[in-house]
Amino acid sequence: MITSGAHAAAGGTLPAGSALLLVGLVCAVVGAILAGAVLDGRGARFTAITGGLLTAQALGHLTLVVAAGHHHGGLGVTWSMAAAHLAGAVLLGAAISVVEYLYLVCVSVLCWLRLFATARRQPAAPRRPAEPRQSFAQSVLWASGLGMRAPPLA
Repeated sequence: MITSGAHAAAGGTLPAGSALLLVGLVCAVVGAILAGAVLDGRGARFTAITGGLLTAQALGHLTLVVAAGHHHGGLGVTWSMAAAHLAGAVLLGAAISVVEYLYLVCVSVLCWLRLFATARRQPAAPRRPAEPRQSFAQSVLWASGLGMRAPPLA
């Protein structure tokens, strides 16, 4: 909950109870909307993630101002509060972008390793049993004209 941490770092109080629940809900909704976006390129991902985090920071801060009754003057935005929220969003956006890129690298390496780790050698052809060296019966086709071809004796 970077919103709560940035809010407390700039002089606010840590939210508790329903205010914390509402901030979590607002941030989860913004995260779910951002997760559905299909983005190409690391720069676009970083920009979208940081923009989504800034939006979640702003909405979370407004939720804390309304729910917890903070009175910082106006909407509760001081220079130190805005700087803390901005720094938190940019640092977390950079961290998320780097982790996503490293995840893709690891998945790619593991897919290539899987090809070599699961490569199976072709099984040897099944051996036929060796034919016996002594023949106990002769083939009819190889027999000479004597024997079975002759007319019956009786």
